Amino acid sequence: MWPFNARTKYPAISVEQAGTLLQTTEHCKSLSAVTYDYIVVGGGTAGCCLAARLSEDPSVSVLVLERGGVHDIWSSRIPLISSNPTDKSNPIFRSPSAPLEAAEGQIVDIIHAQTLGGGSSVNGLLVTRGAVGDFDNWAALGHPSWDYASLNPYFIKSEKSLSHHSNDRGYSGPWVNQTVTDLPFKVQRKVKDAAIAFGLADVTNLNSPTIPVDVCAMVDAAIDEDRRRVSTYHAFLPAETVQKRRDHLKICINAVATRIRLDAGVAVGVEFGSSQLTEEPVAHTYYAQARKEIVICCGALGSPQLLLLSGIGRKEDLDEHGIETAVDLPGVGAHLQDHAGLPIMYEVPLEDTMLHIANSAWKGLLEFGKYMFARKGMLGSIVSPLTIFAHSSHLDEKTAKVISPIPAAAPGSNRPDLEIMPIAYWCAEAPPYKIKIGVFSFLLCVVQPKSLGSVRLASRDPHARPIVDLGFLSNPEDFVLFRKGVTLALRLAEEVHRQGYPMKKLQVPTSESKSDVDDYIRANIRTCYHYASTCRMARREDGGVVNDELEVYGVRGLRVCDTSVFPCITSSHTMAPAVVVAEKCADMMKKRM
Repeated sequence: MWPFNARTKYPAISVEQAGTLLQTTEHCKSLSAVTYDYIVVGGGTAGCCLAARLSEDPSVSVLVLERGGVHDIWSSRIPLISSNPTDKSNPIFRSPSAPLEAAEGQIVDIIHAQTLGGGSSVNGLLVTRGAVGDFDNWAALGHPSWDYASLNPYFIKSEKSLSHHSNDRGYSGPWVNQTVTDLPFKVQRKVKDAAIAFGLADVTNLNSPTIPVDVCAMVDAAIDEDRRRVSTYHAFLPAETVQKRRDHLKICINAVATRIRLDAGVAVGVEFGSSQLTEEPVAHTYYAQARKEIVICCGALGSPQLLLLSGIGRKEDLDEHGIETAVDLPGVGAHLQDHAGLPIMYEVPLEDTMLHIANSAWKGLLEFGKYMFARKGMLGSIVSPLTIFAHSSHLDEKTAKVISPIPAAAPGSNRPDLEIMPIAYWCAEAPPYKIKIGVFSFLLCVVQPKSLGSVRLASRDPHARPIVDLGFLSNPEDFVLFRKGVTLALRLAEEVHRQGYPMKKLQVPTSESKSDVDDYIRANIRTCYHYASTCRMARREDGGVVNDELEVYGVRGLRVCDTSVFPCITSSHTMAPAVVVAEKCADMMKKRM
């Protein structure tokens, strides 16, 4: 029985096995290097899916270069434990953001998942496709082959839904998910009742293309029949699959790409080294060539960094670090989007929160036993099994109830611009002390943000993390959305209290005046870790980095495939859309084989 059953050792290779030692940067011109058909740089959420699909053809050789290792200890499969971003056993690297100028100069933690499977190995497990309007908006922006109708077959292809069997859901794909149907805390059940009373639709299949915009729904999560996390590593590149394909699929772990090698405008290879910093005076560099294509799948923070290190980006930025410009492409690292979050928190009974586990050894042991022996209880669930989506123009200004009939004239009203996750836990950036009380949070997210940030090089050192300016609140229109979301959260709390549930204000705006609410937003804004759009699909003259085939402008044989290519961020959690980008990218590449 898992976790006690024997496991297949993961058949990964080292940097020494993956490439040829490079003596100088010019050496690769005369080098007889190790060569593959395709090199996938980054084995994260999208990279695992892409590599698996490309290597389905045994005549094609594929190399994956992953900066992290293989994180497959027993706790990495337990949903609640593996999704804790503060747990030091999880493969997460933190770096500080640039100061948020519009938010009192705050510095927030930027999270980098450093393991095979990437963010899908450590995130909140939420499988949300996004609204039909999200992808139809991509088509309206000039990308007709990226509308919902075109992408829906890829959503279906990737998934195995344990909860839904309809024409719009997949049930034979490798990526298992199911709807989490239980709400373990009374306060969440009360919030659901309040939301439905406000006119939000009670939805059982959040990923159906026919649901309304304004919903209160139980979510789908990447959890299998045994209540284990299913990352894209587990779904697409498990040890058994890699072992069967070992002759033509190589997974190189602990490898950091340092540069994409270009020759006469063609991407011909990748220079890389060990990501494990040592005390050796000289760090060895290795080189691998690509016969056909190189695909960068390093995420919305890592992909622009690698392009910049390779001389692809805004010339002024490259000159600042002494990097010769190969392609002057100003859009690289620009247009960063993230779902900015705002916690509104209340004190509730301790036993009605996840904090009960942390404060009671007996409760912790009980939940551990329930999970290990019966696959039940909190450890097999997720932090946010219930969520609320709405468009702000559909809500009454004072009561926050859904207006009937719903107005549809507002721009983007065919997709939500607000999300509220009711979470029985502390959701601010970091607690000021060990929490001994029960805390319940309405985690408000603006999911159609107008504010833009950027990713820039900190130095020429590929081991250094880039400078990430999230740009939160730089566009005043986001304040308008936050204010409407705050009103919704406060009205829901009032309704729950009216129903007789004990809720005491813990961290809320001083008053509902515009100035007090805005001050609260500035002081408490946080990231939701949904970084996107830094190498986006758009016309080159409009700041785009890739075309609709995900090919980098000005370079042949080089694509980007991850959330960085989103023309604009989706109004949902980004894991499922990242997988769909990889599925579509694989198909486009296969057509050229």
